[in-house]
Amino acid sequence: MPGDPTVRVEDRDGVRRITLYRPPVNALTLVEYDALAAAFTLPSERIGSPRAVLLSGTGPTWCAGQDLGELGTQTEPGDRAAYLLRATRGVVAAARCPVPIVTVLDGPAIGAGALLVACSDIVLSTESGSLAFPELRLGMRLGRSLLTGLLPETVIAHAFVTGLPVGAARLHQMGVVAEVVPAADLEVRAEKVLADLLSLGDESLRWLCRRDEKRADAYLHEVAQTAEHIA
Repeated sequence: MPGDPTVRVEDRDGVRRITLYRPPVNALTLVEYDALAAAFTLPSERIGSPRAVLLSGTGPTWCAGQDLGELGTQTEPGDRAAYLLRATRGVVAAARCPVPIVTVLDGPAIGAGALLVACSDIVLSTESGSLAFPELRLGMRLGRSLLTGLLPETVIAHAFVTGLPVGAARLHQMGVVAEVVPAADLEVRAEKVLADLLSLGDESLRWLCRRDEKRADAYLHEVAQTAEHIA
C-alpha cells in the first residue's frame, strides 16, 4: 500500500519485531537507516518490554545493503561523508541494542545488511541465507571491527577481498548461524526460540547479549576514518 513503512516495527508478546519491507531486495536508504536506529534504540538501564528483538526481511533478498542509487546522488565529497556518518547509526544502534536480537535469515544479506546480522545474538537461517561484504570494492573500509571474533580472520579477509558470499552451511559450521532450518519451518522455529528466550529472567537476558561497546566504538572509528578519507 502507498505510504507503508519500509521498516515495519511491531511490539507484540514481549518482542519488538523489526521487518525490512522494501522488496524485492530491501536496499537501505536514509529512511531505512533512520528507522532502524529508532527501532533498535531501547532503554539500556533495565530490560522491560520489549525483552527481545526479532529481525527479519521480506522478499528473495534479505537485505542488499546500501542503496547505491541514493548513495550515487551524494556527488560532493563532504555530502558523501555526512551521508555515511548518518547511515551508520542504524547498524550502531543494533550493535548496542540492550536486549537479545534473534535474526531469521532467508536470503542474501549484503554489506550493511550483513553487518546487521553480525550484531545478532542468535541467527536462524534457511539454506538460501548468506553474508557478503563488498565494502572495499565501494571504497568503504569499514565493518571488519563488527566481524572480529565472529568469523575467522582469514574468512573475513577473503570475504572483503573477493566480495563472494559466505553461505548458510559454512556459517553454521563456523558458529555464526545457530540453526539451518527449512524455509517452511523458519517462522515456527523462530517463535519457539523467542519463547525460550522470554522464559528466562532479565539478568539471564543481559548475560546472553553479545554487546561490546568497544566493538561499536571501533566500528564508529572505522566509519569516521572512511568519512575523513572521502571528505
